[in-house]
Amino acid sequence: MRVKISLTPKEGKYLTFMYRKQVEEDKSASTTILAKSFKVNPATATETLQRLAKKKLVEYTRYYGAKLTERGMVEAQRLLRKHRILEILFVKFLRYDTEKACEEASKIEYYCSEDLINTICRTYGHPDTCPCSKEIFQDSTCMGR
Repeated sequence: MRVKISLTPKEGKYLTFMYRKQVEEDKSASTTILAKSFKVNPATATETLQRLAKKKLVEYTRYYGAKLTERGMVEAQRLLRKHRILEILFVKFLRYDTEKACEEASKIEYYCSEDLINTICRTYGHPDTCPCSKEIFQDSTCMGR
């Protein structure tokens, strides 16, 4: 059973951004990069990283930035799974183009229940990749994989 982690939408966006940089692009997400990407000042980015560090989702070192912990990676994958399953729905059912599907998924992914995401996943035959060709992570509560 998964331990529920309380995250704000902003913290979730930081985690998924860091995952994409750290794991999918093999780059670091420095405080400066985070601040520029989220259009905030570096102090705001630092505060968010410090909150994530208190939740043991990132390892934060002053002046060096942060990297995801194992727990942070699991949480980022959970959030990215929601995003990518929503993209499937928007492209296949609503006929959105891939870019628009990504934008719309980003607006609502945080608010969708695991049950809704698993239902969409089952409906579309447990897809392995999203319309952007990125991996859709498995969820043990979603049968069929």
